[in-house]
Amino acid sequence: MIQQVRVGLVGLGQRGLQHLGALWRIEGAKVVALCDPFPENLEEEKIGRFVEGFCLDGIRTYTRFDDLLGNQNEDAGVDALYFCIPPNRHGGEVIAAVTAGVHVFVEKPVSLYYDEAMEMEAAIQSAGVISTVGFNQRHDHRHEAIHHLLQDKRLVMATAVANGALEAHSTKHTRTEELGGPGNRVWAASAAWSGTTVVEAGIHQLDTMRYWAGDVAWTRADYVHRDAEDIEDGGDNPYAYSVTFGFESGFLFNLLLARLRKTFWGDGYAGLMWDHGHVKIEGDEVAAYYYEGPYPPAEGDRPSSNDLRHLVALPEKRDGTFHINQCFIEAVGRGDTSPLRNSFSSSMNSLAAVLAANLSDHLGGRKIMLDDFATSSEFADFRRKPTQET
Repeated sequence: MIQQVRVGLVGLGQRGLQHLGALWRIEGAKVVALCDPFPENLEEEKIGRFVEGFCLDGIRTYTRFDDLLGNQNEDAGVDALYFCIPPNRHGGEVIAAVTAGVHVFVEKPVSLYYDEAMEMEAAIQSAGVISTVGFNQRHDHRHEAIHHLLQDKRLVMATAVANGALEAHSTKHTRTEELGGPGNRVWAASAAWSGTTVVEAGIHQLDTMRYWAGDVAWTRADYVHRDAEDIEDGGDNPYAYSVTFGFESGFLFNLLLARLRKTFWGDGYAGLMWDHGHVKIEGDEVAAYYYEGPYPPAEGDRPSSNDLRHLVALPEKRDGTFHINQCFIEAVGRGDTSPLRNSFSSSMNSLAAVLAANLSDHLGGRKIMLDDFATSSEFADFRRKPTQET
C-alpha cells in the first residue's frame, strides 16, 4: 500500500506548473507547499489557469525556500520536494532538502556546473533519500517499446535532428529581466541561463539514447556561434550544434540541433540502427525495418519496404510527465526505488556528456573523455561554478 506523500514544489514556472497539474490528479500525492520568489506565481487565480480545479486550501505558500524548509515538522512538513527552477539559479536548496531527509525530484539539467551537481549527488547519497531527475522521455510509451526491442541488439549508430526557432520556448515565469537575464524572459535562448541548447534541450535526446544504449564514454562537438549583431534580449545561443556522443558499448549518437531566429518553425528526424536493422518513431507508431527471409535473397526476389517494415507492439499510450510523477510518488510512498527509471546518481552521465560537449566546442572540437572531464585538473575551471554569476 502506498503511504500518502506530502509534496512541495519549488519553482512555479512552466515545468513546475506541469508537474503540479500531474500531482493534482495522482492518488497518494498531497500538495502541501508551494515556493516561488515571485508572489504572482503563487496566486490561486494564475495557477488555476494551468491546473484544472486548483485551489490553495490547505497549501502553504512561500517566497523564500528557507522559510519552507524551516517549517519542516511532523504537522507541517513535506516528504518530497520538486525543484523546477532555471539551472543557473541553484543555491544549495537541493543539498539543504536532502540533509533534512526530504526526497527530491530535480528538473533537468540539474546544474550548469558539474562540481555543483556532484555536491548535490554526494549529499543525496549521504542522506539515503529517494531521488530522480525529470527525464520524462524515458516514460513515453513508444520509447519504452524501443527500449525492450533493443535489449538483444548490437547497436551501432543513431542520429537525431531537431531544427527549431530560438524563440520557440513559451515565455517563462521567472523575472529574468530583474536578474540580469533576457528581457523577454525566454531564458532557454541565453547561454548563461540555459548552458546552451545542447545542455538545456539536447540532454533529453541524449538521455533517451542512454535509456536504450547505456552510458556515454566521450563527447566531441562543434557549434556555429551566433553573430554578435544577431543577439537580442540575451538570446545568444549558437545557430547550430553538431555533437557526437561515443558510448561505452561502441555505439555512436549524432545530435544535430539548430536554433534560428525569425523562422518560427521547426521539424526533426530520429533514427536508430543496430547491426541488421533500424527503428524509427513514425507518428503514433514505432516501425522497425529488418529482413527475416533467406539470405541472400533469391535473384529477383529483393524484399520490398512493406516486407521489411515491422510495427513494434506498444504499451498503453501515456503522458510521460504524468507517468514520471506517478512513479516518483509510488517510490516515495512505498519506500522502494524500483518504479523509477533514473536516479540523480544515474543521471550524472547525461549531464557530464552535454557539459563536455560545450567544453569540446570551446577547445576546437577536441574529443573529451568523460572520465577526464569529471576528474582532470585540466578541466577544473570548466567544472567549477563561478563565485559570482552574471
